[in-house]
Amino acid sequence: MEMAEYRRMAETEETHWWYAATRALLRQLLEPVVVPGGTFIDVGAGTGATGAWLADLGTLVAADFEHEALSMAAHRHPTQLPITADACALPIADASVDAVLCVTMLCHQSIESPTAAIREFARVVRPGGIVCLWEPGVRRLRRAHDRVTHTGRRFSRLDLTRCTADAGLDVMRSTGAHSYLVPPAFVKSLLERGEVASDLDEHASGLGGVLATAARAERAVLQRVDLPFGLSAITLARRPM
Repeated sequence: MEMAEYRRMAETEETHWWYAATRALLRQLLEPVVVPGGTFIDVGAGTGATGAWLADLGTLVAADFEHEALSMAAHRHPTQLPITADACALPIADASVDAVLCVTMLCHQSIESPTAAIREFARVVRPGGIVCLWEPGVRRLRRAHDRVTHTGRRFSRLDLTRCTADAGLDVMRSTGAHSYLVPPAFVKSLLERGEVASDLDEHASGLGGVLATAARAERAVLQRVDLPFGLSAITLARRPM
């Protein structure tokens, strides 16, 4: 990812509607299933924009390949334990963490095999532990923001569940999220064809709160059912006992 994008993340993580909505949904999904007081690892943590809240529930290890991004995270979130690491070769002992969170990292061009990375997550999580994957959805979509973040692939729900099952994990939930953003994202991708631009430079308030309201309504739906598609694809899985 462009280092300038990491700086944007650090500057906007507390004010941008997307980060607030994403953290709220992650809490909704994970708090009921993780072990209170456990050990968690956020793989591809970056500046901590989406996963630093896990430190409220236990011990959080923040892993990322970019040392400068981790330095930003450590400055803003001093309760987490930063480590520089390759997602496919984590310096973590087998079966030693209670949950693994990975948000928009398997999509990166630098990840040759998402399944290999997920197998590594399965290795470090304890039997009965949780692996939560959140990746860009809608495979055919290609946006200016993808070019800034060096996104090499997007995922359908089936893509993520297949990779997760191939890694030996039991899928608990598979859903789309931010589904209300799919139509405008398609239009935006056509208008910005060939451009390189960050989403974090615009609409931090979410159109004056409209998008935050839509996200809140979607979270209520996700309390009951999984969604067939979304601008994000999410898989929640458990390592067999």
